[in-house]
Amino acid sequence: MYRIPLSYPHVRARPVAWPLPNGIAMQDPFQMRQRKRWRSGSVSRCRPYTTTKGPVPAMKPRTLRPLPSLRPLSLACAGLLQAGAVLAAEPVLAPLVVQESPDALPYSSLPPSERTALPVSVQAEQTFTREDIEALRPRDVFDLMETTLGMSITRQGSRINNFSSNRGGNVSFLIDGVYLTGTQAQRVVGDIPVGIIESIQFIRDASVLSILPVMGFGSRVGTQNQGVVVINTLRKAGTEDSAQVKASYGTHDTWKASGGFKQSWADGRLQLGGGYQHSESNGKNNWNNAYDSDTYMLNGGWKDDAFMAMASVFVNQGAREIQRYIGVSSDPTSGLKKGQLGAELWEYDPRDMEVFTLNLARYWNERHTTALTWGRSKADGTAWYYTTTADPATIPGRRFKDESTDLHLSHTITGERNTFKAGAQRVEYTQVTEWLATAEPKPREEEIYGLYLTDEFRITPAWSIDGSIRMDKKHVSKGGDKYGSDGSTMKLSDDTWTDKAWLAALGTAWQVNPVWRLSGRYAWSKTPTPDTITTVDDKSLPDEKLHRWELGVDARLYPALNVSFTPFYYLIEDAKVADASAPAIPVFNPDTGLYENLSVYTTADKVTRKGFELALKGRFANDMLGYELGWSRFKDDSVELGTNNVETPENRYTARLNAAYGAWSGTLSVLRVEEYCHFYKTGATGSAPDGTCLPVPAFTTVNLNVSRKFGHGVTVSLYGQNITDEHYFTRHKTGAGGPAWSQSNGAIADVGATWGIEVGMEF
Repeated sequence: MYRIPLSYPHVRARPVAWPLPNGIAMQDPFQMRQRKRWRSGSVSRCRPYTTTKGPVPAMKPRTLRPLPSLRPLSLACAGLLQAGAVLAAEPVLAPLVVQESPDALPYSSLPPSERTALPVSVQAEQTFTREDIEALRPRDVFDLMETTLGMSITRQGSRINNFSSNRGGNVSFLIDGVYLTGTQAQRVVGDIPVGIIESIQFIRDASVLSILPVMGFGSRVGTQNQGVVVINTLRKAGTEDSAQVKASYGTHDTWKASGGFKQSWADGRLQLGGGYQHSESNGKNNWNNAYDSDTYMLNGGWKDDAFMAMASVFVNQGAREIQRYIGVSSDPTSGLKKGQLGAELWEYDPRDMEVFTLNLARYWNERHTTALTWGRSKADGTAWYYTTTADPATIPGRRFKDESTDLHLSHTITGERNTFKAGAQRVEYTQVTEWLATAEPKPREEEIYGLYLTDEFRITPAWSIDGSIRMDKKHVSKGGDKYGSDGSTMKLSDDTWTDKAWLAALGTAWQVNPVWRLSGRYAWSKTPTPDTITTVDDKSLPDEKLHRWELGVDARLYPALNVSFTPFYYLIEDAKVADASAPAIPVFNPDTGLYENLSVYTTADKVTRKGFELALKGRFANDMLGYELGWSRFKDDSVELGTNNVETPENRYTARLNAAYGAWSGTLSVLRVEEYCHFYKTGATGSAPDGTCLPVPAFTTVNLNVSRKFGHGVTVSLYGQNITDEHYFTRHKTGAGGPAWSQSNGAIADVGATWGIEVGMEF
């Protein structure tokens, strides 16, 4: 059931958005369509029990229909409201204040029919608004992810630019409600301009079953949605019409200019919004990291108390150079000497991304809602593998394409204390890795079909339980190719079905008192082994089983001190790990002239992952000063098995300090990552022991943003990124043109300190 969101435990009134009879101000018609059951002693009863459907254009007298058992009280309330209307100097009264008991659990700010609505037992979640993003000034989405709890980022200079993980597992992405496949996200999410993002939500709990499939596409190993990143581009919200323009200039001749608008008609029911941004940078001299892009957005539709139809289009067209590796090791045997730049001058021109979303919902009555989402995403372009030693005219272009469609249907039933949802999903995926125009492409085409059920029940206003179950099954239309255990190419079968993937979860939450809230979750999943990974003797491997336990402690001690603590423990049975007894297979890529490290997988009986996320935040000095501190602790014992995986840092620390005084505001953010290891395996020559560590040194980055508001909606901001000028890196490249996996062949290093100025105007 959708409730008016209130702060907890310091309850405050929420402004109203549209007039009702007698000047009673309520929330928008969609919110008030959802009926709220008011319990004795938990909320104020001084309000009308029912309202009219939809907005009322003019104030007309109306007789209130109270509950029979509350008739005397409601008549008294009605009399007070009528008297207030007579005494008011203005025709519209002050907003009606609806207060929830501080002893009750808070409700989600989203309707339960929304795809990303979370049960109250999910505490491992963090959301950044547009204002937060502007204050932090990240360079890209992955830069922002590095500052969030539990998330970890590594960067490399190839067709897959960024790897993201959450608690050691895979991370999935939704943009405007559309699912992006793993390779799509790794390629192009970093190209999305952060300036056009309205909000971004990081969900560290993987048991939110209505969002994504359990299994992944292609060669992704293990459970797909270990974490979920939900990106919403600029959308129309509310009835306030506005427009804004911005322009900025920064280090390395980095230019950005953008504009956007919001417009509504028919009392906010008909909405339209749009935006455009141009971005370009010459990049650091000789580092081969320039880019140029144009981004277009348009969204809008109709939304009232009975029906919703909204559509959005996001298009990013651009070109990007792939940054060169630079030597980071003092070891004389390293492939690249320290400070030496690699010979690769790769670039993608073009590299485009398109996302289209259609959301439909029918609100049958106060309890039943049917929702349908259809979306399509596509990333495609041409790669050019230039080098410093080859004539560019002799380098052919190579096309790539990653495409997916997502169809999601759900029905939600909200009762007095219970919310039930049933849904079905079909996701189709097509991938063609870089291929020559003169060669025949070998696509990989898959479809995943899923069914799920979720239920959340409020035993009391302060105690809830929830449960969910999901089943997915994959159909492989075109199998494509894979490498065999001897390094040869194998053709995979077409028109085949995989085993089912299952995920079940249980959760509970208890509001102990106005200060303390406790929660707990358990999830179990089983996922089949992808047919695209290489195994010893090309044998089939058993399904991977994952058990997840998580606790949540939330304490609102004082306005200056709020604490959130989420310890977790994962147990993986038959985990897929690189086989420590089998040497990595050097596969030569004739297009790049380099060897690629091909891992051979096996299973580990049991692997444990454990850790916690701790957050402290608060405001003081009459709300002028605020802070947020975070500590993410993670330990994965699979790195002791001799794998060639990049280890997630054991300790990551974040800090965010902000201040506001009059027209001035400022934010200082800090990220500290402790030293960790990039593990490599024995090469074909057996030159190094298994699991030897290539160290990734600790690093600290500091971002600063200072803004001042002037008249006529003008804001000027000065900002600096990585102002400590650290040329840190997150992983090594191994292999030096041969099977020398024990050597560092450089890394993608940060460009160092960058500065900029931005001028914006809103009207």
